[in-house]
Amino acid sequence: MSASLQDYLLILLTGLFSAPHCMGMCGGIMSAMTFQSRASLAQTIMAYNLGRIMTYMVVGAFMGFIGSFVNAAGTIVGLQGIANILGGLFIILWIAKKVALPLDKWSPLELPSIQKLLQLLKTRSGVIPVFVSGLLLGFLPCGLTYTMHMRAAASGSVLQGASTLLFFGLGTLPALVLVGVFSFVLSKALRSKVMLIGNTLALVIGVISILRGMVINGWIPHVNPWIW
Repeated sequence: MSASLQDYLLILLTGLFSAPHCMGMCGGIMSAMTFQSRASLAQTIMAYNLGRIMTYMVVGAFMGFIGSFVNAAGTIVGLQGIANILGGLFIILWIAKKVALPLDKWSPLELPSIQKLLQLLKTRSGVIPVFVSGLLLGFLPCGLTYTMHMRAAASGSVLQGASTLLFFGLGTLPALVLVGVFSFVLSKALRSKVMLIGNTLALVIGVISILRGMVINGWIPHVNPWIW
């Protein structure tokens, strides 16, 4: 079942309203980049985030590629629908209990050679080291990003998988741009309210994924192309 413009808008909004989470995960890195880089502020912010989002897209495309095998071989036995249901369940589990797949154990960032490379990049000037750092730090362990990886896999499409992570990455961009410019962007009270909206939107994506999986397997009737 192909994604619609409304799907991508929902994913974009989830990233946007996940601002406090992004600030906690990447805010410190973004601030450090702006202080250490010898490039201009705008170049530093854009180079880091371009690298980060490109990594998101590559991983999203890979997850969609894996999901495409499920679509090709598993439609008859209901695996395609099950993939959507599992993707939705993982999103809901992350929102409710912060449960995520232990993918961080296989992150390239765990490799000593990558750690040494990141340390080396800190000492280099220009936007290229910042961009490469963004590429590598796009693999930072993040439960919320992992849920989007599951959504990409459920799409069963390389293009849709990459697009899913592209829109999610663009949604997170404003928060990290603001962190790069200002040391404090949101008060603690406002952060919690914004995060609540982001979690609610992610929850909606999870529920829709489950319902779509049930439609694919013929368990419930089809209602609307962008709902389920």
